[in-house]
Amino acid sequence: MSNPKRILIIKTGAAGDVVRTSCLLPVLKDDFVTWITDSSCVPLFPAEGYPHLKIYAIQDIPESLLSEKFHLVLSLEEDEFCAKLASSADTQKLTGIFWSDGISYTKDSSGWFDMSLVSVFGKDIANEKKKANLFSYPELLYAMVGLPFNGEPYQIYQPAAEKNRNLIGIEKTAGRRWPNKNWAGYDKLNDILRSMGYETVFFERKNSLRDYMAEINRCSLIVSGDTLAMHLALAYRIPCVALFNCTSPAEIYDYQLLEKIVSPELNEFFYSTHYQAEAIKAIELSTVLKAILNNWFIHYPEPGQTKAQTAFSGFQP
Repeated sequence: MSNPKRILIIKTGAAGDVVRTSCLLPVLKDDFVTWITDSSCVPLFPAEGYPHLKIYAIQDIPESLLSEKFHLVLSLEEDEFCAKLASSADTQKLTGIFWSDGISYTKDSSGWFDMSLVSVFGKDIANEKKKANLFSYPELLYAMVGLPFNGEPYQIYQPAAEKNRNLIGIEKTAGRRWPNKNWAGYDKLNDILRSMGYETVFFERKNSLRDYMAEINRCSLIVSGDTLAMHLALAYRIPCVALFNCTSPAEIYDYQLLEKIVSPELNEFFYSTHYQAEAIKAIELSTVLKAILNNWFIHYPEPGQTKAQTAFSGFQP
């Protein structure tokens, strides 16, 4: 850009939401971007290629930040502290969440926040809007800043990893907030994939987020719910299969890598934060297996009849 701008982004969590927001970085590469995030998310950010990017943990914001002048504050966190921080910044333009006797949001960000917990329409109508929404988060995010989304990728830290051509990674857990993102069939799926000759790994939370990122990057295909593992796979250009039991599949841009499996009971459990056994059992094992094998064949074609096709032809659920 001929006239680089100073931009403040406030997006602190959750980690998967921070990853998907990083799709903005490619079009801001020549700008001076300051990003406020949670300390747990700092390791997500790229170490190279963005010389003007500054990352600060919200737990350790420098006092000098409030004296800086910005062209744009993009405020994306729906909490009081972040809203007040955005409102106190010296900026020519504020887009997103701000504080005015409570949490409010700007008109140019309404495409996203009308569907949120802070929606001016209330939670019930917001959820109905989410159900009806056909736009991905990147599209809505780019619209906030007045730019067209052209498939710009996530931009996060890229760990060194030796790719295992035969390894399928499985993330069977989800955060506490979304217990219905889990699925009852992961253990059985693992047994079947191993019987077919694939190597598999169940991901475990690491002391270091970057160790977790490196383990994801070793795999050739990822299976998970709508979780951080899915977003990391998309960031690393790894084919993936994701199960949507209770959240919006439309919000996730597939980057021609992601095969989405939408629960037949999605509407029943849409954005439910209370565990319900029926929600995690609604998707059939055969549906998930077929999606995995199809996605594998698309990205790793083999001559003649593939291992995936041979295996699936004899599979009995």
